[in-house]
Amino acid sequence: MGDSLKSYASAPKRVDQLEQVRILTEALEGATIESALPYTPQIVKILRGAIIGLKLMPSTPISEAAIAKVLGLSRTPVREALKDLSDQNLIDIFPQAGTMVAPIRLSLIAHENFVRHALESANLMDLAGTLTQEGKDRIRKELGHQEDAIEHGRIEVFFDHDEAMHKLFFELTGRLPVWETVQHSKQHLDRARHLLMKDEIGVCRRAFAQHLKIVDALFKEDREGLAGAVANHLSGIREYLLDRIDSDYADLVVE
Repeated sequence: MGDSLKSYASAPKRVDQLEQVRILTEALEGATIESALPYTPQIVKILRGAIIGLKLMPSTPISEAAIAKVLGLSRTPVREALKDLSDQNLIDIFPQAGTMVAPIRLSLIAHENFVRHALESANLMDLAGTLTQEGKDRIRKELGHQEDAIEHGRIEVFFDHDEAMHKLFFELTGRLPVWETVQHSKQHLDRARHLLMKDEIGVCRRAFAQHLKIVDALFKEDREGLAGAVANHLSGIREYLLDRIDSDYADLVVE
């Protein structure tokens, strides 16, 4: 399947502004701009959240004018925000052709996964020797939330508690600022995770089973088993995504 994967993004399809406004209005529902704060960072945060959470799907055309209309702003701060998002590889700007949400790029996922694996592995190895009973109870509580979400088919709830548990690992070692670094360095990886979990509870079950192995090794202070469980959990998303790609994903994922 990967042999036919494109190595580049195609220019955006022509979509009139009214349709773009409709798409953006739905995707950005509930978003508000605080007039007392700088506009550009707020626009970046709103659009980034919609892109990472797949409320704005890869290859969706989005124009300055449509975004400005939906958010009730002038085009200048929107233009600055789009430049920032382009620098983060979350949107692609094609001169004379328009702007679109960037496809999911497997090369960026590989880079981000390297950073995440290095930081999370080192943190968990330290946690294995310092974990208290209170910490174990909090981890078990997060696992309970994940299991409940799977039983009720709540994919987004599972994703939230998946994130909460990984964040908790850093909190328990006093390294929350490092978690913020991890968060910023895995936004393309998170897009892939959302795509794989979209309407697919089986992917959540797979992740939950891996979480159980990580926690079991962590509680036993089995560092060798922990290293293997973490590597299995944090690697392989690229290959798993390749296995799931079909003709419907042709414009969503590139090399």
